[in-house]
Amino acid sequence: MRLSKSFIYLLIISFTFVQISPAFAGIVGTDRFLSEQTIQQDRENLRSLMSRDEVRSMLEMNGLTVKQAQERVDLLTDSEVTELAKKFDELPAAGDAGVVILIIVLVVLILELAGITDIFTGI
Repeated sequence: MRLSKSFIYLLIISFTFVQISPAFAGIVGTDRFLSEQTIQQDRENLRSLMSRDEVRSMLEMNGLTVKQAQERVDLLTDSEVTELAKKFDELPAAGDAGVVILIIVLVVLILELAGITDIFTGI
């Protein structure tokens, strides 16, 4: 199969004027990689908490939907997510509904103090 001369010239011109930018590769430290993974895992744990029935009922009592609460969890900073995860680790693993309520109240309070929500304006 022969290529026509005009097609070859077109390829030569196009390759001449194509701007090729160099690729930059940086070294990612293990501690940075692990901290990012930990924060993502903590954020996923907060999102999965929203699927519990107790949490849904508490959210609805406070005028929030599960989708809104998950969006607000996404808006939390990394330090807020880490702080909430530490509180989860300190709590007993008994599956107590009071613990879930406490966690929801903490999340709503942090979001209110950060100015992301405006729940208490009607009171």
